[in-house]
Amino acid sequence: MGFRASFGPFMCEALMTGYSEERAMSEKQVMVMRNNPKKRFFLISARLKEQVGALADITRILAIRGVDILEGQIYVNLEGFGVLTLFTEAADPKADADFLKQMLQGSSFLESVVVLESRKGVIIDTINFPLMTDFGERSILLSAESVSETFRKAKSEYGNTAADLIYSLGFSHGKGFGSKLFTGLGKDKVAVEDMLAFYGAVGMGKAALERFRGEDKSFTVSVENCFECEGLQSTAPVSAFLAGVLAGSFTSLFGREVVANETKCIAMGAKKCEFEIGPEA
Repeated sequence: MGFRASFGPFMCEALMTGYSEERAMSEKQVMVMRNNPKKRFFLISARLKEQVGALADITRILAIRGVDILEGQIYVNLEGFGVLTLFTEAADPKADADFLKQMLQGSSFLESVVVLESRKGVIIDTINFPLMTDFGERSILLSAESVSETFRKAKSEYGNTAADLIYSLGFSHGKGFGSKLFTGLGKDKVAVEDMLAFYGAVGMGKAALERFRGEDKSFTVSVENCFECEGLQSTAPVSAFLAGVLAGSFTSLFGREVVANETKCIAMGAKKCEFEIGPEA
């Protein structure tokens, strides 16, 4: 299936196995591992010259040799080189890591390359560490389910004390992000919408501004697919962490402390979570 994309100066045209427009518009994949005992996978990590055609040349070489690109990422590092990481699968049974490395070294755009082969169908990205965001923060990956279950057990064991602590943790998280990322956005409706879009981009849920009352710094925010409560059932709102995150973010953005109260929750049967955010009464 054809896939054409632009990565800054890298303009590429490559074959991407399993690509679909619907998937591209609904999921954000993070490269970690591949696992299929019937497959032979390769991890390719290449440093490229920042020149037009670099990515196209690498993918052309792989395509000629029948190497399928399963997943990939590219960025320009602080030194000005393109860093390309790919999970691939080679149809040729004679292909091994050394073969692929020698093949790629034929590219005039290549500075260096590392190729690792799967063992018993398992390949893990052991090359790229630590996990960094676009804004320079080191991050870790935890499943939304495991975090939500941790919160649930804490609240089941310690009740409101745990809920208050989880809210406080969220508030600190949101305020910290706000001070680093949202400075200079302004204090209008557009700034609020950009801030909410950020939390969707990092996977917390798809947030939207439902009502904006800038004169008294009061807002209504809805959140679809909230990581904290999706799949749960409850008679009361459960998204204490996200409520804290929103309160901390709005506090940082407007320079005035606000609180967030969840009035609707997916765990209670609502289609979306809903939060009322404003000055503490």
